[in-house]
Amino acid sequence: MNLLNKLYFNGGILALILTVFVAVACTISTDAQRDGKTEKDKPETTKKNSSKNPPNLNDDDVSEMKKITGGNSKKSGATSENQDKGDFIPVYAEVQNEKYAGFNQRFREQKVTEGITSALNQAFALPNDVTVTFRDCGKINAWWSPQEKSITVCYELMELAYQKAIEMGKSEDEANSIMIGATLFFFFHELGHGMVDVYDLPSTGKEEDAVDQLSTLILMEAMDEDGQYSAASGAIIFKALGDSRESYDFADEHSLHEQRFYNIVCWMYGKDQEKFGSFVQDGTLPEARAVRCPGEYQKMSKAWERLIEPWVKK
Repeated sequence: MNLLNKLYFNGGILALILTVFVAVACTISTDAQRDGKTEKDKPETTKKNSSKNPPNLNDDDVSEMKKITGGNSKKSGATSENQDKGDFIPVYAEVQNEKYAGFNQRFREQKVTEGITSALNQAFALPNDVTVTFRDCGKINAWWSPQEKSITVCYELMELAYQKAIEMGKSEDEANSIMIGATLFFFFHELGHGMVDVYDLPSTGKEEDAVDQLSTLILMEAMDEDGQYSAASGAIIFKALGDSRESYDFADEHSLHEQRFYNIVCWMYGKDQEKFGSFVQDGTLPEARAVRCPGEYQKMSKAWERLIEPWVKK
């Protein structure tokens, strides 16, 4: 059993993230559709958190959040050479766009972010605190901030995933499921950026491709069939986004959407050729790439396991 697979069997740690996320994520489409045509500008006093990065936390804020998430109660799992000195800390920002108000409220009431950070704290040791926030950002985005040591996923990105699924002819239920799955892919992608930063991991190629690898590996190895669906959802959204490319996209640090689609599909097939053999049979994955996928998957799995092993709680 490889290292990432152990994360699943160790109490379903990462699978817990999906459970707490589904609790409210299926409501974003209803909120957005109901309120999308009646947006109201918030008074200036409510826009104090409208900057790109989440608000800074003072020592009292961090202490209070640690009480909510269990604080430093599981330090014994860290390896001796990498002491666990930090936690994943949930942070909520004031909503800026009224269309997301109900969704944001349910995130708070159901303690979705607390559930996610609690699961991560059980799985990974940290050299310092990392904040996690889901919020409206005024743009379609998700990012890791090396200055703030924070992961931010925007409601706008989640809504885009839902809209793209609807445009593909999916039902509302299917679109919600794809949105949830794709959001998990995006979240673990940004978690990968965070790991490269806080663990000071080497990256000899494009970091964006490397953390796409990690996101796919976590979903495929640590979250069973739900994770596989999430990986596929991420691929589906990249394929849908490929229709709107601009010339400057060739200069972007990310691979093209179509390339990211084929990478994820390849790695899924590389993980299980029998289960995902239809990707080749129906022409989704070209045979010329498919023959290399099992080797690609094994290499990237071995590499990432070696890199993060000192930080996975035993």
